[in-house]
Amino acid sequence: MAKKKKYEKSPFEESAQEQMIALSDGSEIRVLSFTEVKNPREDIAIFFVPGMFSIFPRWEPVVQALNENYPIYYVESREKITSKLVKKAKFDIPRHAMDLADTEKALGLDKKKYITISSSLAGSSILENHAQKTTTPLGSILISPGVEFHFPRYALIVLRIFPPFVIQMLKPFIRWLLGDVRVDKKNEPEQSAQYKRSITEADPRKMRKNILSIAHYNGWDNLPKIKDRLILIGATLDTIHEEDFAHRVANAIENCSYIDLGTNKAAHDTPLVELTGKFMLELSGKGPKLLSELTQE
Repeated sequence: MAKKKKYEKSPFEESAQEQMIALSDGSEIRVLSFTEVKNPREDIAIFFVPGMFSIFPRWEPVVQALNENYPIYYVESREKITSKLVKKAKFDIPRHAMDLADTEKALGLDKKKYITISSSLAGSSILENHAQKTTTPLGSILISPGVEFHFPRYALIVLRIFPPFVIQMLKPFIRWLLGDVRVDKKNEPEQSAQYKRSITEADPRKMRKNILSIAHYNGWDNLPKIKDRLILIGATLDTIHEEDFAHRVANAIENCSYIDLGTNKAAHDTPLVELTGKFMLELSGKGPKLLSELTQE
């Protein structure tokens, strides 16, 4: 058996307070808390939830930059390799959403001012909580949130038929498909590299259950119920996420501004940090309301 590659943590990741949050079904998920803030600005924390199988290095530049001004709680959802799950753990979107509500309370954020920043699958859970009013953020920034998921039919067939150990054997193919075929490797090399690493580190059992559990999710009915302040970020040049889809999601939410950051890299870098700062000013009454705009790079 090939020896599993280990990745070193950066000094910044090592600086986090790491804790396992007990959830209402008995499972546990990991949270990295960065509460030492060098230059505090608005008294608002950030509840940061990355997308499906996403790894910390992909978001580290954003988290580190935002932590200069705000405390950050980086939440790793239950499909991540770091979770500790009960037998027969569920992976549907309502369960993911409940995990975030449980985590909000465990961190005491239900009694504080905070916003959420989320991506993809995590955005589905955030939208679910906004619609059901099960969490209390001042607002949310969502990067290409999933209201429905379009997995290739053949992928779902493979996941249903083959056990986890076979999925593990198929990882090289999955890395190639996701990192070299689906992603524009030439223009988005960081996205390609991080997707490949995320597949390498993914737990095949959790991967299988998670994808099959969310494959037929449809959250469109939730969107008209949402009245909270949202910013939805799209990336026109991102070949993984559909641009028109992001537009339709934003248009279905009453108090939502749509902002296009152009590339996947921009949505994981300085432009997102700057946008978050402006959103904080808006929410604290110190700046204007952010309007929908196209800011391609």
